[in-house]
Amino acid sequence: MESLYIYAFLAIVIWIVAHYLYKIRSAKFIQSFIDSQNSITILSTVNKVKNINEIGLKTFGFSSLKSFLTETNTLLNFFLVEEGCLDKYTYGKNWIEKVEQTKNQGVKVKVRSKEDGLLRYFQIKVSQLQGTKEYILIFTDISEIERSKNELQKTSEIDPLTKIYNRVKVNEFFDNLFVNVGESNQTFSVILFDIDHFKMINDTYGHNIGDKVLFELARLTQSLFRSTDTLARWGGEEFIIILKNTTAEQASMLANRVRVAIDQYPFEGVGHLSCSFGVTQYILGDTKANFLERVDKALYEAKENGRDQVVRK
Repeated sequence: MESLYIYAFLAIVIWIVAHYLYKIRSAKFIQSFIDSQNSITILSTVNKVKNINEIGLKTFGFSSLKSFLTETNTLLNFFLVEEGCLDKYTYGKNWIEKVEQTKNQGVKVKVRSKEDGLLRYFQIKVSQLQGTKEYILIFTDISEIERSKNELQKTSEIDPLTKIYNRVKVNEFFDNLFVNVGESNQTFSVILFDIDHFKMINDTYGHNIGDKVLFELARLTQSLFRSTDTLARWGGEEFIIILKNTTAEQASMLANRVRVAIDQYPFEGVGHLSCSFGVTQYILGDTKANFLERVDKALYEAKENGRDQVVRK
């Protein structure tokens, strides 16, 4: 009987030693894995980072693992706020579990690298270690992909000649405005204007001069409005300005200010030119179609009445 107790005791001791050695081997394996990665790699529980490789330390601005663990409460503090990126407001403290549950479908973060001061984008993959409450986090640098995507998006929204927004972007603004204006109980106005006798300018001075006129006009107009206003090329020699929280009366005053500035501006190769302006304000119940039709009629009336004037409807 006594020998059975001895065997049982030895079996327990052997199991404890084997389990301890297994944990040591596992820890060494995980450490080796983390150190071997060319991307930021982190071992963490839901609440606390336990290990991070050299690339991660440099990116987050730390000289050693000890200083990182001492000074860092959460990785969320490194994630900058940007639409489409995970930050401290997205999932809160349980973000690691949430990202793991999403099966890593395109979860990305924006970080300012302390190593070189550049803004970088990373896609995060989270994997839970089997049988533990620990997670491996791998940050894959996708900065070049994001920059290319942003540049492509910018190109699709910017008029290549005048370097201001194009009609595609303005329609996006309108879609958002018409969704939100009823909820916010705020109004907005629009100024639509074009260059008088622009065909004559092209025919007389050539299209190169005509292009310069469009570019200069965009720069001049842009300098006369608030940063919250949106100027865009509506098409050809037509321009449109969206004015948030602005009445038709206020918009008309601004339009007249622009009209006078254009009258007085010496355009290269042309000298004097004028523009006609249509102004309207959002009325409750407006659709985008009838709103734009109204401002277009106002511009047409300004043309019919002799040009170089502002008409409000």
